[in-house]
Amino acid sequence: MSLILAVVFGVLFLSMSIFGIWAFTERQSYKNDVEAKIEAANEIAVEKAETAKDVEFVEKEKLPTKTYTGSSTYGGLSFAYPKTWSVYSEESSNGDVINVYAHPNVVPGIKSEQPYALRAVITSTSYESEVQKLQKSIEAGVLTSVAYRPVNVQSILGVKVDGEIDNDIKGSVVLLPLRDRTIKIYTESQEFLNDLNNIILPSLSFSP
Repeated sequence: MSLILAVVFGVLFLSMSIFGIWAFTERQSYKNDVEAKIEAANEIAVEKAETAKDVEFVEKEKLPTKTYTGSSTYGGLSFAYPKTWSVYSEESSNGDVINVYAHPNVVPGIKSEQPYALRAVITSTSYESEVQKLQKSIEAGVLTSVAYRPVNVQSILGVKVDGEIDNDIKGSVVLLPLRDRTIKIYTESQEFLNDLNNIILPSLSFSP
């Protein structure tokens, strides 16, 4: 009997020891897992805070804005743009009578095929013709369109188009009638949509 009891107690002791070791191991694993998750969450929070600071710094660097003003012959088109951007413009007597390229720091070469932060064009083509060029893409759902009235030129009603404005280029375009011509203000990159919507378009002005 004593031998049987000894065996039983031995087995119970061994089982309890194994259970204790398992429980301790699980507790340590859980503790380590929680600590790792907390550490990862802290790292993410720090990264987000640093990113937010970087974004805030970039946005502050854009102010105060500069102003582009085009030839009075073509309506004196003007708009504000971030002071961290550079602008290159061309004028012609036909076709695209005004061609403006704007981009942070340095304006890429015209043949570089790099999407520009901002394009401003006054074309000799009529507003109706320019809108018609986009109609198929709008009907196909590649582009979406809404009516657009410039804040500073309330007498003019145009259209704002968003989506794939060119092959593999997603952006936003505003088309406005200017007598027998058309004004096109657009960005070729979604990265600069906020600049277009919050700086450039609200400051857009011209003589109809």
